[in-house]
Amino acid sequence: MRVMVLIKATNESEAGVMPSEQLLTEMGQYNEELVKAGILLAGEGLHPSSKGKRVRFSGGKKTVIDGPFAETKELLAGFWLWQVRSMEEAIEWVKRIPNPDNQESEVEIRPVFEADDFGEEFTPELRAQEDRLRAETERQQKARQSMNGTPTNIFVNLPVSDLNRSVEFFTKLGYTFNPQFTDENATCMIVGDNIYVMLLVKDYFKTFTPKPVADTKNSTGALVALSAESRDAVNQIVETALSAGARRYNEPTDHGFMYQWGFEDPDGHIWEYMWMDPGHLQQ
Repeated sequence: MRVMVLIKATNESEAGVMPSEQLLTEMGQYNEELVKAGILLAGEGLHPSSKGKRVRFSGGKKTVIDGPFAETKELLAGFWLWQVRSMEEAIEWVKRIPNPDNQESEVEIRPVFEADDFGEEFTPELRAQEDRLRAETERQQKARQSMNGTPTNIFVNLPVSDLNRSVEFFTKLGYTFNPQFTDENATCMIVGDNIYVMLLVKDYFKTFTPKPVADTKNSTGALVALSAESRDAVNQIVETALSAGARRYNEPTDHGFMYQWGFEDPDGHIWEYMWMDPGHLQQ
């Protein structure tokens, strides 16, 4: 059975207070356990209701209402979608949700309707339509995952001469780092849900390879290519990098169905960002 696990909002979440590093770390470990158990189907955190909208229907009238909304305990701060054997199993997993700050909170578990729950009213024609919609949704998700490189975990390892400088540079580009895999020799930069770049001090990097480490200031060691959501997104990330100290090594290239542009980071590594027209991929 599938269940929706609803995380109720708190005064802190509605005020926009971000979770602590400890909570993020423990929640990451918890989500890994869910994935390994084959339970996690989806899950996201939600911004405060002050950033949300409601649409009220009254007869033929539709009214848009701006947040924030009252009654904090009736609002949501996040959700999971799980595949479990029973409600009892779901309850046991909910009891294991991290709460390092011992805050008072509430989690609601709701079963998701399945086709058989609708009885005879859910005709064979409607079932066939539902199956087509699910198949198309899965196909689109796989296409997006293929573009984003997320079917498997990808770890790119790059040598750097000044770890602190590299962290400062990529932080300006909006990337974050996993504190669990960060010390004086290396850090783990989070690029996507399943994509990570390990930045390693050169002397430490040398311990992983018997070959000489390339001087990327004078030669090309690798091209790190990442997808972006649009042409504008490509331009924005590259322009941000250039203003943060990156070196321009090429000009934007527009192939019509694909647009790409890149930069050279402070250590000489080349980062290429590209956008590809989804409609072209489906042809």
